[in-house]
Amino acid sequence: MPGQGEVLAGLFVLLGLTGWRLKNDLLKALGIRGLLALLCTTVVVQLLKHLVGRPRPRFAHADELTFGPSLAEGYDAFPSGHTVNAFAAAAVLAWFLPRFRVPIFLIAGLVGVSRVLRGSHFPTDVFAGVIFGVLVGSMAAAGIRRWRDEALPALIRTGIPIVVCVFLIVWVALHAPPQRSEEHLHLMIGAMLIVGGMLLRVASLIRPHAALLTGGTVALMLGMAVAVGPWWIAAMCAVSLLPMIRNATSKELGTGSGQSQESVQVFPNPWVREGLVAGAVVLTVITMRALQGLLPLISG
Repeated sequence: MPGQGEVLAGLFVLLGLTGWRLKNDLLKALGIRGLLALLCTTVVVQLLKHLVGRPRPRFAHADELTFGPSLAEGYDAFPSGHTVNAFAAAAVLAWFLPRFRVPIFLIAGLVGVSRVLRGSHFPTDVFAGVIFGVLVGSMAAAGIRRWRDEALPALIRTGIPIVVCVFLIVWVALHAPPQRSEEHLHLMIGAMLIVGGMLLRVASLIRPHAALLTGGTVALMLGMAVAVGPWWIAAMCAVSLLPMIRNATSKELGTGSGQSQESVQVFPNPWVREGLVAGAVVLTVITMRALQGLLPLISG
């Protein structure tokens, strides 16, 4: 499996030796940085697994929340080691081979999803593994100074929002809809947030102001998340998407550089744009609700 540490370590050793043999500095650095990332993740993940002591799904009981240091078999679910390894390796490969970063991260994502579908981990184990793996892998690839100046801002602006949104989709697909009364409450509050968000965005057309547009967009995101998922995921979405929303807001209001002019040309009528936004929000909620409980969990 691509998430196994031995397989990934062998890959980076092979890349490093190939780089040394061909006198290719890129391959040599890729091999060294990849091995460094895997070494760091292996040590820290094993410590975390046994300090947290979270039971794997087949050992967990619905009415118990068990955490605490443990060396017992099956009480080492958090975080997912395969996911950490896969995303640490993906982050290193994507840093040195940016042209292939999309398929690289897709493969890593499949590793994470497979751990949940097999019943080896809870979704939150995998989510933590993704975040930890990307942070350690990007730090090993870029070095501390470049990581702070280049990689970290990109992760906050783009990487983390994407991870949170994918996590929401997977969570919804793995969990059946809640009881009807609770489901109606979620839908009602989500609809209120969506309507409020659209009103704020429309108000920003009448009186352009960054706070109105940003607040409206955050309310839309919260409304969509509340309508289809648990409350805590809605809060995660709002916090993680805020940097991306603020960046998009500045462009929509024309405070950004050249790209705002392209946006104006694509949507010459801002009312048409808001109508499309409203339609996209409704379609997203309908699609996400149709996905609820779609993916079966494989026990064992």
